[in-house]
Amino acid sequence: MDLTALSIRNVRRISDATVCPSSTLNLIVGANGSGKTSLLESIHYLTSARSFRTSRARDVISHGERILLISGEFRDGQQKVNFVGIEKSPSQTRLRLNGEAIQVASQLARLMPVLNFNTESHLLLSGGPSVRRSLLDRLLFHVEQDYLMSLKRYYRSLKQRNALLRARRSTSEIKAWDEQIGIDVEELDRWRSDCVEAINTYLEISPISTVIGNLRLNYNRGWNADEDFNDVLITNLERDRDAGLTNSGPHRAEIRFKLDDKLAKTIVSRGQGKLIIAAIVGAQSAYLSEHGGESPILLVDDLASELDRNARKIAIDEILRTPSQVFFTAIETRDLPSELVESAKLFHVEQGDIHPDSVPA
Repeated sequence: MDLTALSIRNVRRISDATVCPSSTLNLIVGANGSGKTSLLESIHYLTSARSFRTSRARDVISHGERILLISGEFRDGQQKVNFVGIEKSPSQTRLRLNGEAIQVASQLARLMPVLNFNTESHLLLSGGPSVRRSLLDRLLFHVEQDYLMSLKRYYRSLKQRNALLRARRSTSEIKAWDEQIGIDVEELDRWRSDCVEAINTYLEISPISTVIGNLRLNYNRGWNADEDFNDVLITNLERDRDAGLTNSGPHRAEIRFKLDDKLAKTIVSRGQGKLIIAAIVGAQSAYLSEHGGESPILLVDDLASELDRNARKIAIDEILRTPSQVFFTAIETRDLPSELVESAKLFHVEQGDIHPDSVPA
């Protein structure tokens, strides 16, 4: 599904703009602070009702305005059109899908998967385990219909178990929640393990692996792989009771990026790290295209920084390996390979104003 029309009002520097993107490649060019990233942020907002830059709506709404308004048109391969709209203030969010009000943002997110490659993407390497767990959670949300329901149910049960542990309630009460937790753990672990295995399959054939080395994701389920999870809960009950929390389970899962069997974040430069992220984004895109039924929209912000010309081309070739609609930003067209510039639909952003086809190649 592609974004075919986008209307933006009161998003940071963009006061009022309408964009009709290409279904393949789009290049947004402009100086730092002109509003390029705000355009990408608007697309992300439209597909998830949240920003990839901040959790506070007041930071996104243009100075002096009370609300932001974003609307768009999505068209699938059968030419079916979906109309999406979002109105957001610091205190309220209103969502509409095909003219009808909807209550949960997951309905928008399920409509159109989006992948980001931006200044925050390095956290996949350097951030905590929750950042990498969320990578799997977002992918599986689009691939496994019941994943979100199982994950929410697991965390509700975990919250109840932890409350009983802190209150030092009886073993029988705690074990009753152990049984409930165990219902979802097996499926969550299987889904996550299968997802990592699929991502690694795509990484094996990535051109980037031939440049930087053998890149793989290493999955740790959150408890000893040789032990049954219910047995782990029983064995660790007293330790959990002393700590007031459950020390094992999917909420403690970790995904590590390994490069030639070494922890990637300890041996790579910033530029190499950016190539690794490009490989991961490409693998995610391939996974969603093959298993999720929809190729994602890719939002690629400031790819050129910290990469030399050859590395930029390698990263771009990786990103473009799947049939996704892509939005690139750059300060100047010369920052990106000429073949990309020549095949992309160009937009020039200046002080929040967006002008199509106005940038010389």
